Amino acid sequence: MIDAPTSLARHSHPALAPAGMIFDALDISVEPSAVVVMASGIRYADPDGLDDFGGLDAAFDLFEAAGFNCEQFRSMDAGPFLDAARREHALAERRWRATPFYSLHPECDPVSGATTVRPVALSEFGDTTVRITSTFADRTASYEDLLRGESSLWGYAAPVPSLRAILAPARYDLAARARRSLRLLFLRMATARDGLSRLESFVSSRPLREKTQAYRRGMAAMGAGDDSFHRSVLVAAIESYGTATVPDETHAGFARSAALHLEFLDGADAALAEIARVERAALDAHARGVAGRVCS
Repeated sequence: MIDAPTSLARHSHPALAPAGMIFDALDISVEPSAVVVMASGIRYADPDGLDDFGGLDAAFDLFEAAGFNCEQFRSMDAGPFLDAARREHALAERRWRATPFYSLHPECDPVSGATTVRPVALSEFGDTTVRITSTFADRTASYEDLLRGESSLWGYAAPVPSLRAILAPARYDLAARARRSLRLLFLRMATARDGLSRLESFVSSRPLREKTQAYRRGMAAMGAGDDSFHRSVLVAAIESYGTATVPDETHAGFARSAALHLEFLDGADAALAEIARVERAALDAHARGVAGRVCS
């Protein structure tokens, strides 16, 4: 189950909806910041508006970090996807019990009206309906409605929990796993194609005001109400899992980035370039710290 410390109560990272239901079903307690770190959930907005928070790869990262196996299915059509999901669910029920599945679905933000692809939980598969839960809504949808839906990719990631997680969920400690995931998250942010280089490329292109405004709208939509764009969650994760390994410069850098994201979303265009500079310095400081520990 997802613990809810006061410092994170205002945050609603999209991965928390499916992850929360999955860990609840397993009776495993985990803090929100650990989930975000294990799911590689600190993202950079896509100037083309195509980001889906890592897609099903984020689910794979989450389950692998938790020590689970993962069954995945992807299809260009809703029909094969629904057939496979129902069969997978029935198989899991016979094997032990079915946990919710991690999936993706276009979800409408009730505040802004913007529709973006979000991580969702699929559960309670019936003869004609399935439950879909996201950060925005929790409802039952008919298979007919899903078959009529517009999506270029359908898929799910079904967790296969370890025997240890099944037998002793109360003693299943994810803190050590979150510490390892934090180091991998920094590496991914620094080097991945959709990491910091995505923002740096956008800033270096000297975008027109209209493109910057579109980027701001995309970031706000992805933020799901968190105007720090989940950097505050990252700072909390550093304080929980990285005090012995993350340099002070990295911690301070992402705390500064959280404030800069608020400034950018409030209309300060110049803050975007400063975000890129500050986060590169923070990630470089972490890389130097890792290299120093290896050499020593």
